[in-house]
Amino acid sequence: MSLFDSYKKLSLPGKIIAINVTVWVITQLWRLIVLLFVINGYDWQDFLALHSNLRDFWLTPWTLVTYMWVHADLGVNLFHLVFNMLWLWWFGQYFLRWHTGRQFLGVYLVGGIFAGLFFLWVYNAFPYFALDRQYTSLIGASGAIFGLVTAVAVARPDDQIRLNLIFTVFPLTMKWLAVLALGISILNISTNTGGIVCHIGGAVWGALYALFERRGVDLTGWFNRVADWVTNLFKPSPRLKATRGGARAPFPGERDRDTDYNARKRARQEQIDRILEKISQNGYDALTAEEKQLLFDASKKKH
Repeated sequence: MSLFDSYKKLSLPGKIIAINVTVWVITQLWRLIVLLFVINGYDWQDFLALHSNLRDFWLTPWTLVTYMWVHADLGVNLFHLVFNMLWLWWFGQYFLRWHTGRQFLGVYLVGGIFAGLFFLWVYNAFPYFALDRQYTSLIGASGAIFGLVTAVAVARPDDQIRLNLIFTVFPLTMKWLAVLALGISILNISTNTGGIVCHIGGAVWGALYALFERRGVDLTGWFNRVADWVTNLFKPSPRLKATRGGARAPFPGERDRDTDYNARKRARQEQIDRILEKISQNGYDALTAEEKQLLFDASKKKH
């Protein structure tokens, strides 16, 4: 089995982790080449990191996207990549319990862009950062990840996880886990100010997404429509075939609606399967009121 085949079998969080690790390996190889051949002026951060100075940003606007795919060098902070990917895996899988893959990608990618824009706004709106913005740049996926963490915490605040500590197991709800993560991050503001600003921006985005979702509004809808439009630009146009009788071929818009419907149907069935598994393990009384209602609604649709 080829690496590409293995990649295709990964979950969405797994695929994003694989891309991040691959990019990190490439940047480290480039760093080694630059060191061995004494090449000056070609630091990868100059082209991929998001610079707080607006003049530099206008010259490299693509960095609003690329910054979230690169991490600190091996000799600087290996844990930057490791911890980010662990959090992405944990909360990415948790988010997908109640959302589709399209929503996950939207929250993650838009969260990273939103956090980057928030970073640029803070560093250029407040005179306090006038000196720092001359040399501060931003890398890492933590802004996008904080968006996921906060979206889960606001949407499922009372869901409980168990932290396995050295001598005991400590129960913690999602809302307090998010507060703890953001609090620990803020404590490091003196050593990683730009990163903390990015984390706050990601948290703001995640909270907005979850709050609007409660009202039935998907803030990632526009992003998914743009992504579909870009993807369709690179798809070959289907050839029309003349047929005698039978049903006509669906129009592209109809096909997109069918795809969305099937994605929602699969996500709902996955929720039902998880609820049934929970019943088999812990009994019906272990279900939350929301899970009982979802199971009741599903049973009415079948009859």
